[in-house]
Amino acid sequence: MKQKIFLLLAVVLMLLNMSCQEDFNPKTDFKEQYILNCYVNLDYDYYDSTLIYATVSKLYNVDGFDPSKNKINPYVSGVKIYCSYNAGTYQLEQDTLKIRKDTLNPPSFKYDTIQVYYKSFLKYIFPSHTMSVTAVMPDGKVLSASIQLLEGLQLGFSYDFINFFKTRINRFLFGNAFTIRWGGYTNERLYLPKLTIPYEKDSSYSMYYQEVPCTYINRNGKYEPLFPSPTSKDSISYDYSAIDSTMAQITRVENFKNFVGTIVFQMVEMDAALSKYYESTHGSIDQHSISLDQSVYSNINGGIGIFGSRRIITKSWNLDPNYIMLFIP
Repeated sequence: MKQKIFLLLAVVLMLLNMSCQEDFNPKTDFKEQYILNCYVNLDYDYYDSTLIYATVSKLYNVDGFDPSKNKINPYVSGVKIYCSYNAGTYQLEQDTLKIRKDTLNPPSFKYDTIQVYYKSFLKYIFPSHTMSVTAVMPDGKVLSASIQLLEGLQLGFSYDFINFFKTRINRFLFGNAFTIRWGGYTNERLYLPKLTIPYEKDSSYSMYYQEVPCTYINRNGKYEPLFPSPTSKDSISYDYSAIDSTMAQITRVENFKNFVGTIVFQMVEMDAALSKYYESTHGSIDQHSISLDQSVYSNINGGIGIFGSRRIITKSWNLDPNYIMLFIP
């Protein structure tokens, strides 16, 4: 669980750094404000493990036009944060975590110090219900927001691998690509899909993951992998040939030991609020277009920031042993 919190905090640190720089320029528009970033990490498969995670910080000003000159940690401690859900109110606990620049990717956050965050674990969180958050600052300032939680999402597949996963199927009937669908709730939402194949090395007991590209494209006479990007569509397709190619590449990894024997699909689903925030901080969700002069999205009353929910959906299949043997050197 500490690893999950660390990863979430790393994301928040990156987003905060972008938020501060975005609002800092131009300086004539600067005014001191609180930033509340609060995320609901939903898990509808285990109703007793929903994580509510929040950070509170302040916009900062510096002499000149270089925000990296700021050396004062903008995070705020002593905030009273309350989450209201289903006629109940729960207070988030304050905690700290040591963050170093060399542990972040990218290593853009510049404060080598203890970071303050707030968390709580709620039980029995159900789809589509309303949740609100209220944060009372040490000086009495109040920030608040309200959202509707994500619905439960069901995956559908172009081919049902009931026993084992393999690419040697009747492609005349089922096509040349494995398609995963999640239609029904795509309006204003982003999805981050990823298909991976885990494997082991001789030199470590750790598990490694190789991501599978959707396809390979011919660019200037050279075939390059095309990996999925955040999308608002309701499906993703992976060429069976791209899966085969990934299997072959894994066996050429230095110190390759063996396949774990599974292939794993994982997708992050973001609600409308988080999706708008992501799009406003990344310019565009379409790799072929950009957005200019777009302000960072916020749904926080009394300040700026984001309150939203996300969910990680995971599905795995066992690889057919005969299929694995096709790639063993």
